[in-house]
Amino acid sequence: MYWGNPKLKMVKLNQDMISYSGDIVEVPMTAESFGKRDGKENPERPTKYEEGPWLYKRKNLYYLFWPGGPLPEFIGYSTSKSAQGPWKYGGIVMPTEGKSFTNHPGIVDFRGKTYFFYHNGALPGGSGFTRSVSVEELNFNKDGSISPIKMTNGITKAIATVNPYAFNQAEMIAWSENVKSYQNKEAGVFIKAKKSGAYTSVKNVDFGKKGASAFSARVGTTHNSDVTMDVHLDSISGPVIATVKVPLTGGDDRWETVKTEVKEKISGVHDVYFVCNGKAAKDIMFFDYWTFLENN
Repeated sequence: MYWGNPKLKMVKLNQDMISYSGDIVEVPMTAESFGKRDGKENPERPTKYEEGPWLYKRKNLYYLFWPGGPLPEFIGYSTSKSAQGPWKYGGIVMPTEGKSFTNHPGIVDFRGKTYFFYHNGALPGGSGFTRSVSVEELNFNKDGSISPIKMTNGITKAIATVNPYAFNQAEMIAWSENVKSYQNKEAGVFIKAKKSGAYTSVKNVDFGKKGASAFSARVGTTHNSDVTMDVHLDSISGPVIATVKVPLTGGDDRWETVKTEVKEKISGVHDVYFVCNGKAAKDIMFFDYWTFLENN
């Protein structure tokens, strides 16, 4: 595991991935490993490395991605044949841009491709501290090096569909407004609708040819006035295919699973919107997971 700002530190994790063995090691900050820093010399930061490292392995090569400076940050990378180094500076993955003075990387493999997550201030109201997550596909050259990539509007075409007949977590969200995620022992991660009209959406939900006959959701509220969650197709103002009457449970450590019929026949691929409604001024309801029942 790697971490540190301005120093870079490393420790070996045990099999449980939460405890460690051996000593915490401070990584030597050399120009060969992390590139020579531009601009005025800074004894605390002799290289381009700033903070927020991300360790990743591809084939037999280890990559350390990190935000680089001086500010505003870019994303650089170093490589090694060992997870413990020594590291060799590889260059810039993503140059400075995006209306934010910081940027932090996260790299994951999914369905045979590699994706590069980062953040910027590109959304309305965005800045160095109000940042949003973006993603690009990351490609490697034959020698393992990485050509710089530019920020875009992100990946707009879905790489897979969502199965509505599985148990889907409420925090799986393509877009949302006025909701916030929380966590407790009873539900794990869940979301709260902060005001009436709050919603989440899930894209590319494939109902298949048979379609759905019923909808279930694990929900609750602390309000005794009418609280509902409408399930819309394709837009926030699209047809309502199901309505959940949210029961008064008394707290987000108490939940009920509510089942309701689907009002009209649906099939094929759709976007699904969960819109929360209530008379209370705030914290309308909480929402843990959802699923549809397929027609026989």
